[in-house]
Amino acid sequence: MKRSRLGFTLVELLVVIAIIGLLVSLLLPAVQAAREAGRRTACMNNLRQLGLATLQFELQFKRYPGLIEELELGRLDPEHATERYQTWGVLLLPFLEKQKLYDRYVDGLVPDLFTEVMLCPSDGEKQRTDAANSYVANGGRIGPAIEQKTANGPFLNLAYSPRSAMREAHWSDGREHTLALSENTDAMRFDYAAWSGFGMSGDNFPIDHEYTTEEQRDNVWSPVFLWTDQTTIQEPLLINGPAEICQNAPGPPEGECGCQDTSILRASSSCDEEYERSRSWRARPSSEHPGGVNVVFSAARTTFMSEDVDYTVWRALMTPNDESSDSPYPNIILGDNAVP
Repeated sequence: MKRSRLGFTLVELLVVIAIIGLLVSLLLPAVQAAREAGRRTACMNNLRQLGLATLQFELQFKRYPGLIEELELGRLDPEHATERYQTWGVLLLPFLEKQKLYDRYVDGLVPDLFTEVMLCPSDGEKQRTDAANSYVANGGRIGPAIEQKTANGPFLNLAYSPRSAMREAHWSDGREHTLALSENTDAMRFDYAAWSGFGMSGDNFPIDHEYTTEEQRDNVWSPVFLWTDQTTIQEPLLINGPAEICQNAPGPPEGECGCQDTSILRASSSCDEEYERSRSWRARPSSEHPGGVNVVFSAARTTFMSEDVDYTVWRALMTPNDESSDSPYPNIILGDNAVP
């Protein structure tokens, strides 16, 4: 009589282990992709909330919020007088069910409290502390020879004149075709208003929040994205243009970094680290999501913009009134299929 065999042979065990390993290797990318899809959706929901809050602000005050605005001076203690200017992020807090937090800023304090809606879950470089931020506002075009006007960008209110404001009549291109906010992997905390790339001075920004050159090299940028068609680095402008920008002294030797095409969304890591950290072109929309970046339009519509979208389309989407702007190509007409 044959004796029944108990257990597995070594070969059978190895085969089972190999099959399990193969299944895990096949499933893991799918699981990671599903998790990233969830994070991207949560990030898009954050932008949708910010877009709706912007519309509520406009409904109440009959104008669009600015990049930087003066808070209610009457409530400021003289000890905190330099805190009187704050960003769009702080201005929107009451419309994000954060009235008490906003009141702390109005009282001249910097609460250092984390706000969930301001941080993209995929932004792994930033800690869930203080006023961590993943989002930047559309400042439009800026430059020393460019007249500031609402046609150049919806949040461009304090570049040269504190009296400018975006109002209903200024949306000639339509809100559905004008970007409001985008992700940016190098965005600084949402309540720091000082160094904005505008070259502002004097009373135009809170001294307590002024950034130094070293802090700029540490990848902290005002919560704004801008564009210019310059071909060289020229501080304090933030470069986000279609042309190549080449290294400029001080920087790596010729050929080590070369020129970088600024029409891509992501910052290249091919340069020397110290040199790259100082590159102004980090002001572009950027994200940790593969293939593109989340944005919200001025009508609060959100979408995922592909990194392959042509720069000319990006530039056209940044101006609320393209024809009256300082755009070098003011007569571009975008079809409904220009963006997703």
